[in-house]
Amino acid sequence: MILPKLSAAILAMSLLGSAYAASSLEEEISLDQWVLMSGATNGAADAAGATEEDRKKHRITARNNLVRYAAEHGIALSQFDALFELGMLEGKKLVTARPVKDTAKLQTLMNGFHRDKSILYQDVEKALSHT
Repeated sequence: MILPKLSAAILAMSLLGSAYAASSLEEEISLDQWVLMSGATNGAADAAGATEEDRKKHRITARNNLVRYAAEHGIALSQFDALFELGMLEGKKLVTARPVKDTAKLQTLMNGFHRDKSILYQDVEKALSHT
């Protein structure tokens, strides 16, 4: 189960399509929670029609950036895959639970997903250091 504080961040992320957008909305997010939000971005994009290739690239980019951040900041990150998978399920649920598919919101979500798919480490570090 995801903590209520994180659920709000994931909901905001699902509307923006970017895990890193939540840094301006929520303070004190743990690295594990960032992994969950990255997974939720991936799952939401899956429900919105992202290709398997794009979702794989997004996951690899998230893994590389978050593992690097953990290593550089002395933070343990041992459950990336399990947390990412849990986030994927939550993100997919958020999108599929909506009765009406608002095309503008889905486009915003996909724009954020595609941005995160190739986000530079420096941008991730800046977002994570902001909290």
